[in-house]
Amino acid sequence: FFFALLPQKRAKMKRPTALASLLSLSLLSAGASASDIDHDGKAVTCGSAIKLTHVESGGNYYLNSESAKMGSGSGQQIVSLHPKKNKSSSLWVIREANNDEICPPGEPIKCGQQVRLSHPDTEKNLHSHLVRSPLSRQQEVSGFGESMEGDTGDDWILVCGNSSDKVLERAKKFHLQHVDTRRYLAASSEYKFNQQNCGGGCPIMNHLEAHCRSSADKYTEFKVELGVHLSK
Repeated sequence: FFFALLPQKRAKMKRPTALASLLSLSLLSAGASASDIDHDGKAVTCGSAIKLTHVESGGNYYLNSESAKMGSGSGQQIVSLHPKKNKSSSLWVIREANNDEICPPGEPIKCGQQVRLSHPDTEKNLHSHLVRSPLSRQQEVSGFGESMEGDTGDDWILVCGNSSDKVLERAKKFHLQHVDTRRYLAASSEYKFNQQNCGGGCPIMNHLEAHCRSSADKYTEFKVELGVHLSK
């Protein structure tokens, strides 16, 4: 089984990155300050650009997206888990869900809140739908939308790992439950792209497959341990 990838067309017009625009707007409108240093006990906040680490794989893989389309399944933009933490393609801006009121920059994300994760490098949203993923044959996860606007398939419920918590704190475990299908964002060290399943020129070699599974378990646990965090 080979997992083909097709390059996406690049926009002809040059423009500032979405990350810079979002962070600048957030800082100006909320008087917020940005920090790339995490401190235990501090909340993850709206408008922050964060990196999600996967717990089961030892915290060594980061949710990532690339400017390439999947050659199977939906054909939408690839989302995987990358083994290097210093890539900008692993940054996601956390924001309000579709049709919700704008979440003020620097406002703590509440447990149970519906959110979107937008990818600044490609302006797609973290998305899922009823299509099978290529390796695990579970539910596909992809990047979807234009200019960070898509549909309800981009909406996720933030499920805190500790039921007594009120807001999501940095370095604490959580799950992301997909609103439309009720499945959970997941990965596993068992499902890794290699030459046999992805081909010799695979651009996501040694990445883990991102998929959704039916129940919350050790494979669906993530943490926020790195990022550019906004505060009021």
